[in-house]
Amino acid sequence: MGSTESSEGRRVSFGVDEEERVRVLQGVRLSENVVNRMKEPSSPPPAPASSTFGLPDGNLRAPHKESTMPRSGSSGGQQPSGAKEGVKRYEQEHAAVHDKLFQVAKKEREAATKHSKASLPMGESSISHEEQKSVRLARELESREAELRRRDTFYKEQLGRIERKNAEMYKLSSQQFHEAASKMESTIKLYCLKFNLSIFFCLLFVLRRGPAGWSPSAPGCRPRSSSATEIACMRCFCAQTWSRHTSAA
Repeated sequence: MGSTESSEGRRVSFGVDEEERVRVLQGVRLSENVVNRMKEPSSPPPAPASSTFGLPDGNLRAPHKESTMPRSGSSGGQQPSGAKEGVKRYEQEHAAVHDKLFQVAKKEREAATKHSKASLPMGESSISHEEQKSVRLARELESREAELRRRDTFYKEQLGRIERKNAEMYKLSSQQFHEAASKMESTIKLYCLKFNLSIFFCLLFVLRRGPAGWSPSAPGCRPRSSSATEIACMRCFCAQTWSRHTSAA
């Protein structure tokens, strides 16, 4: 501190204790004697040292300044004016350096605080961004699942409706088919009954009267077979039916 020439042109790092007093300057530690002399307002300025010397461990330590205080005589005279000016100048330099170092320490502390605060919001913002992304993806997944469930329900309803319609159409077609078949069957049975009755009456008529010009006692005449009789009856029935149609027309 006493030698301003040795501290110029170098960057120094420092430490501040609990009472905000500078104690360490880039490996240069102030001794207790120097601190005590700095506390004493009436102490004379120390003699300027030529340079600092290095220690074996690489740290620089400021040499102790030997101050020669002019002792007052037995008559109790005052200190010379030069000593007072030196003390005043030393105190001013010490206060200026202390203030400067305190301001630098304060700035570095504020910068470190700002850096820590800036790094913390960045981490929080990244975490919040990831959380927002996860929430957004979860919502999209839920919406897609809801859409799939809605489509599944809609398709099931359509399929059930189609199946019911097909069952109704099959039932109606089957009923109509059975009704038509029953009607046709009854019609066919009626015609078959009429046809059989006509054949029966024709056959009976032929058997009773016999064909024209036929006589059982005639020579060379034989009674007709049953098949021939049936054919004759059918011809007779067809002739009667044809005559009925022509007369109706």
